[in-house]
Formats: sequence, structure tokens, C-alpha cells
Amino acid sequence: MLHKTTKMLGYHLVATDGEIGHVDDFLLEESSWKVRYLVVDTSNWIGGRSVLVSTDVLDEVDSEKQRISVQLTREQIQKSPSVDTADIALVETLPTIWIM
Repeated sequence: MLHKTTKMLGYHLVATDGEIGHVDDFLLEESSWKVRYLVVDTSNWIGGRSVLVSTDVLDEVDSEKQRISVQLTREQIQKSPSVDTADIALVETLPTIWIM
């Protein structure tokens, strides 16, 4: 099933042992435009850190409950690379600027 990423912003991320945060953004593969990672804001659980969660571990997307279940524990998500330390090109982390 296809889901609009704009509709999935804010969805709660649920690990195998409980809720861990919410979807804050997405990272796409440049060549294929495939969503590769969810940027998950875990500030309510591990103190304000945004981590990357691979789409390979997604279990279920429940649009009605606005939840995404993953095949990871909270501890595994806590140990995921943060947006700040991941090997991402700087241009990927900068906000879009429109000059008119």
C-alpha cells in the first residue's frame, strides 16, 4: 500500500516493547527516490535526539491510529545513528531556501 509522506509526519513509532517517538522527516535515495530512513524524534523518551530508522525494519503502518510499528526494541532505536552523526551529505540536512 502506498502512503503519502506528508500525511505520515507525526505518526507515532512503536517498537516491539512500546512507543519511542514520532516521525519528523524522511530521507530518500537520490537515484530512485525510495524512502530509505525515517527521521524519528525521540525527545519524549531519550532526551531530544533525532535518530534514523531504516525502512527495512518497518512492520506495519496503521493510518487510522497514526502509528508505525517496527521490528526493533526501544534500546535498538536508542542506539540508532542520530541525524547529526550519520554519514549524510550536508546538503541533505540544510533547510530549503526559496529566493523570489
